[in-house]
Amino acid sequence: MRKLGLALALALSLTSAQAVMAAPLIINGGFESGLAGWTLMDQAGGSGSSFWQTGTASPLNGFVVPAPPEGLHAIMTDQTGPGSHIFFQDFVVPFSVTAADFSFQYFVHNYANDFSTPNSLDYLVALNQQARADIIRVGANPFSVAAADVLFSFGGTESGDPLVQGWNTLNFDLTAFLAAHGGETLRLRFAEVDNQSFFNLGIDDVRLNASSVPEPGTLVLLGTGLAAAARRATRRA
Repeated sequence: MRKLGLALALALSLTSAQAVMAAPLIINGGFESGLAGWTLMDQAGGSGSSFWQTGTASPLNGFVVPAPPEGLHAIMTDQTGPGSHIFFQDFVVPFSVTAADFSFQYFVHNYANDFSTPNSLDYLVALNQQARADIIRVGANPFSVAAADVLFSFGGTESGDPLVQGWNTLNFDLTAFLAAHGGETLRLRFAEVDNQSFFNLGIDDVRLNASSVPEPGTLVLLGTGLAAAARRATRRA
């Protein structure tokens, strides 16, 4: 009877393990640990960058901005002249994704008269004043917006949008997308370009969570460990 109980416990444990394995794919999405986990890049020759931000002042110019919505810190672009700024984080997609959701909060203050959104993140392109978020190939140029490199676009600012926005929350269901990229390393990128006037883009509370079915090898290892534990418990009985 004791062996039967252990066998049932093993089966139930394997069933549970196969049903759910959930994990966050992005680290430090609230920017409370500085900018750890994120890579910052600025187009050569431009002004400004992306900065760790707190309080109600923009990090470089001291413009009035709303406080970060989650915790004490966010990331925010700021500049004294034209420039192009991106920050990104690479993540590994689990195999056999069964559910995935992505969300982030953003703040935008465009000091120009409108947004200008050419298909480019080059601040030397005439009339380029925009922000956007994408998932791109890791091997691509980090500033690329080519169709072959942008795997999923979360959209961005458009002409006629309010010049001041946020903090607002965006949510996306990425189940189908990530399920098609199991085992791959992808890159989550946020971008801001300004050559018309100042532009603050703030990002906070970035969350990318995925649930997946463990690979058969994982279940075999788990089952082997549980079986060994069962044998030890039986011998002690």
